[in-house]
Amino acid sequence: MQQVLRWLRIWRLPLGIAFVATTIQILGLAPSLRYQRDLVTEGELWRLLSGNFVHLGWVHLWRDLVGLGLIWSYFHRYLSERAWLILVFVGSLGVTLGLYWFSPGVHWYVGISGMLFALFTAGAWMEWRLSPWRSLIMFILMGALIAYTVLIGPLPGEQDGLGGAVIAIAHFYGALTGAAFMLCRWGLSRRWPARGSN
Repeated sequence: MQQVLRWLRIWRLPLGIAFVATTIQILGLAPSLRYQRDLVTEGELWRLLSGNFVHLGWVHLWRDLVGLGLIWSYFHRYLSERAWLILVFVGSLGVTLGLYWFSPGVHWYVGISGMLFALFTAGAWMEWRLSPWRSLIMFILMGALIAYTVLIGPLPGEQDGLGGAVIAIAHFYGALTGAAFMLCRWGLSRRWPARGSN
């Protein structure tokens, strides 16, 4: 029983994200919650956050949740739950604000994949302390993936069954937000050294 409770404590953040996203999918709330540029301009600002937790369909949702699970299983120990939670919100807003400010041609967006790139970037940043080479390889592979999908197009089969196009530039905004978050965190830790751990 203690092991189950410990597992639940470790996984409660990704499980919470999965619960929210799955509930939205079951209830069919996508039209009211997805990021939609014209409606954000009209004042529906909640879409900047909620749009990240909406998905095109079940295939899209499960792909994103598998990605979340893989990232969390490897990186979760590197930051506190509070830091990860803040990054979920900051990363989500970074993606949609990036789309709003710099990609006016993207009229709507859904999915947590952009935010996942923020989480991965933060994890790869923290990986540097244990293995600079592993961290560097992670950044190179992520950068190559983003560059390929932004400049050339989706990977073969990447859009199969999704029900829509992959918005690759959102992944770039997510990675950029993750890097900015970690840079700010590093700067604050140097200015006001923490007494505790992450």
